[in-house]
Amino acid sequence: MKRNMQRLASLAVAAGLVLGMAACGSGQSAPNDSSKATNTSNTTNTAVNSTESSAGKSKISFWTFHTNAEKEFMASLPEKYKAVNPNVEVTYENFPESDYMGTKLTTAFAANAGPDVFVMSPGDFLKYANSGVAKDLTSYFTDEMKQDFLPSAIDAVTVDGKIVAIPFEIELLGLYYNKDMFKAAGLEAPKTWDELVNATKKLKKGDIASLIVEPSKGYYQNFTWYPFLWQTGANVIDSSTKTATFEGEGVEKSLKLWGDLIKAGAPSKLSIPLTNEIALLGSGKAAMQVCGTWAIASLENNYQDTNIGLVPLPVPEGGKAATAAGGWKLMVNGKSENSDAAAKFAMWAFAEDTSIPLEWCTKVKFAYSPRKSVIEAGKDVYTKGLREVFTNQIYDSAVGEPRYPSEIVNAVGDALQNVMFNNGDPKSEAKKANDKIADFLKTYNGAM
Repeated sequence: MKRNMQRLASLAVAAGLVLGMAACGSGQSAPNDSSKATNTSNTTNTAVNSTESSAGKSKISFWTFHTNAEKEFMASLPEKYKAVNPNVEVTYENFPESDYMGTKLTTAFAANAGPDVFVMSPGDFLKYANSGVAKDLTSYFTDEMKQDFLPSAIDAVTVDGKIVAIPFEIELLGLYYNKDMFKAAGLEAPKTWDELVNATKKLKKGDIASLIVEPSKGYYQNFTWYPFLWQTGANVIDSSTKTATFEGEGVEKSLKLWGDLIKAGAPSKLSIPLTNEIALLGSGKAAMQVCGTWAIASLENNYQDTNIGLVPLPVPEGGKAATAAGGWKLMVNGKSENSDAAAKFAMWAFAEDTSIPLEWCTKVKFAYSPRKSVIEAGKDVYTKGLREVFTNQIYDSAVGEPRYPSEIVNAVGDALQNVMFNNGDPKSEAKKANDKIADFLKTYNGAM
């Protein structure tokens, strides 16, 4: 176990380094390791006293997009906080993810009615960091907290020397597959791109989807496709020089792969808004799915009778293994009149005591925490069941999800969509996207 935890620590640092350079169950509480956890009563007394000294009760709005156990967990935080901070009232609202990441947040902030605390993806991170919406949280991070968080995780939420969000998870991608379907077809789990395409062809049967990849343009589709790009040694931009690099053989091959998968039988339309849910695979309606660490809790709780396996994402001949390391952040509205109280609530939730983030990462869902104390507290969980595959076979290859501006995300998305569904030529689509990215970068002055 000691070797596994040393591996976790070093791998988390490696994943986080790229995050900083570039930038996606059970309702029971996890046991609180009092020897390692911060004393919640001590840390929250400061917030209570500060609130009591102000006029009246502080009211904070808290928005997320979660479903099922994750929604229940987030919805429970206001009452837990009220127990130790009775003069702070936190109102929780939840929205469908497509609405939340579509127009809900942007419209609210445009009308000066944005939430006080909200979750944010790496994909939209810079929009709120560069615009001045995100509150500077640097002064809220004690030296002890900074030592607990991986330095690279802090770098990932730092803009112009200011910490503007709280990282609370690291999520990885892998290839889940139905072992019984593979056995019936005489196939082994794919290790290469060619094997993945071949399995996609052979496993398509009636209403059964052979492989689920995200068909809709957007941040999530890009997130799930980036590892295949990185496996070839290619990338979208050179972040250090802010120049476009979305051209060449590696880009063309990785675009072509997803076009080939659609032609081989991967469905172009699905009955759910995003393929980040594992229900189709778990219920036996699909043979393979590119999905993340978060799916494990659902598989264990809802689909115990389905024989599901997990392997690293297949790699092209001569390529190098890669997976995406995503993870949502908690942001505070710096323009809110209650931004101080909001910041204290956000820090309480994921930067102080270990029990809340431990429950999130090991009970509600499965993710790697960016805090060393949380990983240590949950060390027995990280090698349990399918988690062992992520820990010992996938984590090594983690590359941080980029925090590209929407203009770059859209350019990449257009290339993918045209190759997948419009018979677009990978070379010409890559060039068109690269030209768009290059033109955008000429006038872009924000952080990258």
